[in-house]
Formats: sequence, structure tokens, C-alpha cells
Amino acid sequence: MLSSIFEPASIAVIGASGNESKWGGRILKNILSSFKGAVYPVNPKEAVVRGLKSYPSVLDIPGDVEMAMIIVPAQSVLSVAQECGEKGVKGLIVISAGFSETGNAGAELEKQLVSVVRKYGMRMIGPNTLGIVNEPARLNASIIGQLPVPGSISFITQSGSLGLALAEWTIDTEIGLCKVISSGNKADVDDIDIIEYLDSDPLTGVIAMYVEGITRGRQFIEAVRRIRKPIVAIKTGRSKRGAKAVFSHTGSIAGSDEVYSAAFRQAGVLRVDNIDDLFDAALAFSCQPLPEGNNVAIFSNGGGASIVAADECERQGINIVDLTKETQEQIKKIVPEFASTSNPIDTAGTVSYKIYKDSIEALLKDPSVDAIIVIYVHTLMSNAIPPAEAVVELIKKSKQERGKKPIISCWMGGAGKEEGVEILKSGCIPNYPVPERAVKALAALIRHKEFLEKVKAGESREGKT
Repeated sequence: MLSSIFEPASIAVIGASGNESKWGGRILKNILSSFKGAVYPVNPKEAVVRGLKSYPSVLDIPGDVEMAMIIVPAQSVLSVAQECGEKGVKGLIVISAGFSETGNAGAELEKQLVSVVRKYGMRMIGPNTLGIVNEPARLNASIIGQLPVPGSISFITQSGSLGLALAEWTIDTEIGLCKVISSGNKADVDDIDIIEYLDSDPLTGVIAMYVEGITRGRQFIEAVRRIRKPIVAIKTGRSKRGAKAVFSHTGSIAGSDEVYSAAFRQAGVLRVDNIDDLFDAALAFSCQPLPEGNNVAIFSNGGGASIVAADECERQGINIVDLTKETQEQIKKIVPEFASTSNPIDTAGTVSYKIYKDSIEALLKDPSVDAIIVIYVHTLMSNAIPPAEAVVELIKKSKQERGKKPIISCWMGGAGKEEGVEILKSGCIPNYPVPERAVKALAALIRHKEFLEKVKAGESREGKT
């Protein structure tokens, strides 16, 4: 049923406007900019909006309407939703605010809205949402300025403004998104519904969430535990002040932070502490395979950077594995005599295509290594492009010949490293500006793999396949 919201053949924009400074104008413009289906503006005060015939009511539209955007004052939403039900609309996105997030009167209005929605068998996102984006369907039913870069990350956000800012940020940083969902007050469609829809979506590879509160806690755990796609979440409202702000923002009760942490662990949701970690992990999941184990090799041209990475690995519970004698002997023939060939490997500032390619290839062949962190520290004396080209070439080769080992990169430094970073992006290699973030992204891959193995072992004990 959510396909009527995310993949509609036709859309009515109720409250449409030709004025882009108004929500109805901005959203209509965004829909028309890329959506190929039928679009019907609804505004009783306008005969034509953005070159399209405008209708007084959704009931006056001659064709079928699969999804309706409602962008009218809160006191008018009930009657508009009623008309949508009579029209046979299947999905609603209610942008309008003024419901449970405002107090008891708004909460009662929201209950009445849900009653109308359920009376007609519709599904509704919102109210108090900024809309949704479905990049593969070329649908921008939101106030986000443009469609994101194509990708496999789907982002659920309970905060509309934060979700807007982060979606705009991913466009600037070229992090690929598949879908963006501003869930709003979650009066009808909630996190469980959205996650189950995304689990069935072949174009979504990883789910990132900004969560303020979850309504159906036990059902959430049961539903999410069945899902094998990685889910990364940041849960706010940890502090007393934050929890109070959450309630006034969306009407959600933040609940005990310890309870949420325990629930996420049980469900296999990877909880992160900040927004950087949220998208760092999502980027790694979208680009790289899961490692078979917990053993990592670190390769760097800078000793300090490799030590920082090693320290973070220890904090994250990642094992800096002892390389086989064969691997160490092979690397000794590749790097300068003064370089360190024990893990972490430090070339002492020496950089070349051949050193990076041959050394990392040896690490890929080492059976004790499950994942590799490759670090390049940029200086005015070095070139960021050759090592990046070496890593991309090896990724292509390893996929063809030696199975799957994730490679996480950290190209760090100032001006001059950008071309190397672009090459890494072109090869779908996640890159991070500092070693700690690279390590934490790898830790997310490892933890999800461990969770899947734990679930698999439990199913085997229960006799399930």
C-alpha cells in the first residue's frame, strides 16, 4: 500500500500555489521538475497554477488520483482528507502542522484525522512532515531543493528541518540517496511500516534513521529483527532537556535512553552517537561488502595516522591482526627498507602507485586479513592520485578473483587531495577525512556481520532455514 505514496501514477497537490515562497508552491515546483506522472493542482482560488489547470477540490479532478499532498491549514485538513477518501485516493502526505506536536487539542484533531484515513483504507505519512523523496522514481514530493545523487541509502527522519538540512548536505557531498522520508508525527504510517517497505525495496541497500521516539516498541524489535538490511540510527533526547524538546517538536515521548539502546541491540539496529557516524556507516554499507571476521590490516604512508587508526580499532574492539610471514616478506620487497612491515604498515612517507597496489594486493591475499584500512596522508611532496588509482584497480580485481574484503579509505590533508578522493568515489570506495571515522565505519560493518551470524546461529538451533 505504501507504493501508492512512493510510486504513485498521479498526484494531487491540495493547497498548490504559483508562489514558490509558499509551501504549496515550492512542493508543486519540485514535483513538476522531475515527476513524469499526472499532477493536479488543487486551489479553489486559482484557475491555473504553474501552467496547469487548477481544481476547486480533489473531487473535481476528472482522472484517478493515487496520492494526495495536503498543504492546507490544520483546521481544513479533516474535510480535505474526507474528500480524498471519497475520491478513492490511496495515499496521503499531510504537510500541515498543528496536531499532536502542539498539545491536547492538536492530538484530538490528529485522532480524528486518523479515523478518516482508516475509514477509507488510505495510508498517511504525517502530519507535520516535510514530505518524501524517491530518487529512482524521480519524485521530489518535499521542500528539498533538488533530487539527491542516486544511491542505495534510504533515510528516515522524524525531524523535518534536520532531514531537509541533511538531505541538502548529502547533495553537496555527493552521498547517494535512494529515498528520503520525513515521518513527521507518525499518526498512521510509522517507522515499522516504512522499514518494512524499504526492506522490500530492491534499490534500498541500507537504512539510516534519525529517531526521536518509537511508538510500537515491541513490534519494532520483532519487525526489525527479521530484516537483514543494515539499519543505522541516531536516537536523540538522551538528556532531560533533549527529551523535553523532543516532545514539543513532534509530540513523541523520548523514553528511557537505556531502554532504547537495549531495544536497538536486540533488534540489530546499529546505534550511533552523532550525524557524522550515521552517514559514515551508511556510506560504508552502501559501497562495501561485509567482512568475514574481525581482523583488520592498516596500510599508511604516515606513522602517526596509522597509530591513530590502531588506537581507534582497539576502542572499537577490532583486532589488528598479525600478518602471515609470507605477507610480511612480500611487503618487505615492495616498500623501502626503512618502512615498517608489521601491522599497521607504515611506508614512512613513501607514496607510489606500485607501492600501494602491490602492498594492498598482498594484504588481500593474506587469509588472516578480513578487511583493510588504507590511509594516505597528503603533503605538498606527494600526489594523491596514484594511490587512489591503485586502490580502485584492486577493488575491481578483488571482486573478480578473490572474494569480498571491504576496503575503507582515509585520504587526509589539505588542498591537493581532492582528485584522489574523487577517484575513490568513482570506484565506490568510502573515504573519510580522519582515521577515527574510517575505523568506526568499518566497525559498523563488522557489528552487522556479527549480528547476522548470531541470528543465523539462533535459527539453526531452532531448526529454521
